[in-house]
Amino acid sequence: NMKKFAFSLFVLLISIVVLGQEKNMIDGVVWVVGDEAILRSDVEQERIRAQYEGQRIQGEPYCIIPEQIAIQKLFIHQAKIDSIEVNEGQVESQVNSQMNFFIRQIGSREKLEEYYRKTYTEIKEEMRQAIADQSLVQQVQQSLVQDIKITPSDVRKYYSTLSADSIPTIPAQ
Repeated sequence: NMKKFAFSLFVLLISIVVLGQEKNMIDGVVWVVGDEAILRSDVEQERIRAQYEGQRIQGEPYCIIPEQIAIQKLFIHQAKIDSIEVNEGQVESQVNSQMNFFIRQIGSREKLEEYYRKTYTEIKEEMRQAIADQSLVQQVQQSLVQDIKITPSDVRKYYSTLSADSIPTIPAQ
């Protein structure tokens, strides 16, 4: 199961290089992860969201963003395989909290709808899906590392086997 996941991730990363260069497409499927398609419009929407929120994207956005979306969808696909489910009560609580925060920040529900150019219900549903997806991703990530046990002595032993030239120097600051 872990090998299948690693292989899927490898194939996904190879696809990024090839598909990330296709900029002439108006909209279409960039690639598919499990049962989920990543559309060019999804990538553009994410790029615009990052721009509005002042996030700087290190590198080519049309390569970096699809990679991030695809990795998230890969985790979500793995969650379906492993029958991992979200706690709907927690998701709803987070959605309500986030929506209330946005309304307080922007001033009113109407201004929020105007800013996003969507109805309150559409905004809330998109947020619900995003929070549920993030919850699934976190649960899958946790399941992948939960059995890994490493001690400080293991770390020291590993670094003692490396040559001094292989270890990067990190400034004291």
